[in-house]
Amino acid sequence: MCATMTKSIMSLSTAMTPAPLRPHYWGQALGTLCGRLHADTFGGSTIDGHIDYATIWQLRLCQIEVSRHRIAHRATPGEPCGQAIIKVLFQTCGTSLFEQDGRRLVIAPGDCLAYDVSRAHVISSSALTKHDVVIIPKHLLEQRGLSVERFRAQQVSARDGAGRLAHEVFISVFNQAPALAPSCEMQVAEALLDLVLLPFLSPFDLQRSPRAALAGRIKSYIAEHLNEPELSVEQLAVALDRTKRYLHMAFAEEGTTISGYIWQKRLEKCLHELEARPRSGRTLTDIAFFWGFSSSSHFTHLFKKRYGMPPSAIPRPGDLANARLGLAPLLDEGGATTTPTADGEDSAVPPISPQRSPGS
Repeated sequence: MCATMTKSIMSLSTAMTPAPLRPHYWGQALGTLCGRLHADTFGGSTIDGHIDYATIWQLRLCQIEVSRHRIAHRATPGEPCGQAIIKVLFQTCGTSLFEQDGRRLVIAPGDCLAYDVSRAHVISSSALTKHDVVIIPKHLLEQRGLSVERFRAQQVSARDGAGRLAHEVFISVFNQAPALAPSCEMQVAEALLDLVLLPFLSPFDLQRSPRAALAGRIKSYIAEHLNEPELSVEQLAVALDRTKRYLHMAFAEEGTTISGYIWQKRLEKCLHELEARPRSGRTLTDIAFFWGFSSSSHFTHLFKKRYGMPPSAIPRPGDLANARLGLAPLLDEGGATTTPTADGEDSAVPPISPQRSPGS
């Protein structure tokens, strides 16, 4: 088996391997891409196979051509069940029989198959087959709020509609892989992934869009890290493995920006503690700094904008029976609500991680 590389395109081939050893090497070649597999000739004399593949962000795109063969992953008690990935396969030549979880699917040219690679399965092909494959880490599905169960042994058509569109985009992305700048790989992969998954989604999945699911993950992460002064859109982008622009797009229907939401939640926590201050024993500055503010004046300014009074004027618990604050939108310095700019950045929002000023 030999391997060559042209920019981001890699090749694996049995051509330089002695015929008796090719089934073993073919299993190894597939294993480098998607985990432990066993390959045999399925009654043939040997296996002639070739794989071209490219890695685009977290996706692996493959074009595979192979003679008569069979591959299998058999679950063994006490052993790992394979990599946590989903395969989406577009059959372009030949016919294969796919078996998993009691299902038997005949995959012909124009068919598209999705399956969980980590579960036991067998794929048998009695003649030459060709297929284009997208290898998808499961966590990318989870980030979109999609259940992995939906992608167990599912077959759809790629002859027309969304399936054909997904395959055509796959071909374009694969062919352009060597020319893709690293700075745009994530965006290209995100777009391809959305299209590849689309034919398998139910109306319920479509109603719960990937962006809505991501907005929920953004809120959860913010809640867990709210008192960290360095919490920022940049930190979210790294933690959730998304571009800042994509995060802003996912949050667009929330009625505020991500930065505005962070400050809003910090102010709510501060308000709660100020109302309970006689019990907590913490000063106003202690509370503000604990919830991620680095400047007392900045905290007071935003608090007054939000609640219509300075934090020092918050009634004590015994005074709250007859008074409750009216809320105002979190505003910028000029009185306008915070909005994202064309490039996805927040406009007129104080930095998420302001530097503590000397003496504050």
